[in-house]
Amino acid sequence: MLVAAAVLGAATLALWAAGGLARADVTPRLKPGTEVRTAMYTLTPHKAEFVKDDAGLTALQVRADLVSNDTKPIQVSALDQAIQVSFPSGAIDAAVLSVTYTRHPGGLVFEIQPGMREEVLLTWSLRKAEAEDKKKQQEQNSDNPLAGLGGEQVEGGGIDLETLMETPEDVAPLAEKEDEVTLAFSEMEFAPGFTDQSKSWKTTDETAAEVAFPLGQG
Repeated sequence: MLVAAAVLGAATLALWAAGGLARADVTPRLKPGTEVRTAMYTLTPHKAEFVKDDAGLTALQVRADLVSNDTKPIQVSALDQAIQVSFPSGAIDAAVLSVTYTRHPGGLVFEIQPGMREEVLLTWSLRKAEAEDKKKQQEQNSDNPLAGLGGEQVEGGGIDLETLMETPEDVAPLAEKEDEVTLAFSEMEFAPGFTDQSKSWKTTDETAAEVAFPLGQG
């Protein structure tokens, strides 16, 4: 019995040393062109690139196929919360997401209609990365409808509209140094909020998938 236990212990130690007992990565790392499915949406991202927006500023644009899995229209703001954008340098933050259909690129989409497969352009405005303490403050004020749009916080939890209306600095010099971007897709649930008991789509602590894209210039 002792010999068997010793042999089992040695085998376990050898397996651990070889990495066999290491915790598996629970977030799937997918290649561009792979379908990502959540309760709220199904999205197949194909390509990411830097482009110039209507104001001439550098933005991130992702071409993808998108289908809403809801029975009612989904607000683009919910999709914005569901997708996190990160660059290897950490020097650039994604700000606000806008959505257009490739069949009508001149018209902004505010609601994703249920059951309709569309090829979409997901475009994020970009800004220099905020300090960690400022990011945490913005997260704490996420119930504010203006949170995430930029601008300085003022006393009482509001936003200084003058700074909000200022033209942001173009991140083109920083973008030139980036050769990859990662999109993390959150799992979603239709649930009531902490203060507002009406149900809406909310992110969970789980990530459905991550997709890394090589970056090109538009």
